[in-house]
Amino acid sequence: MKKRARNWHPEDIKAAIRKKDTTLTELALAYGLPECSVRYAMRHPHFDGEMAIADYLSLSPRQIWPSRFNPDGTRRHRRLRTERDSANTNRSHCLNAEAA
Repeated sequence: MKKRARNWHPEDIKAAIRKKDTTLTELALAYGLPECSVRYAMRHPHFDGEMAIADYLSLSPRQIWPSRFNPDGTRRHRRLRTERDSANTNRSHCLNAEAA
């Protein structure tokens, strides 16, 4: 039985980014993304955030998050969230600066 590759742990991703002398916020801003994009991408599929992290670390997103890809290298499709799902989930998101 073939063993599936595991995703990098979010703390390992943060450590790799810090070792290259930047922070998650600085990384997001350098790639023109909202500050929370790379943080969100560490735990959930987020194309732009994943690409920024992978590019900065000179890796492919598939090397960091193999579970987000099919064996042929294509991205897995996410299940779309329903209103019921989002109403029952307490997810942290970036605060909208205007609303704060």
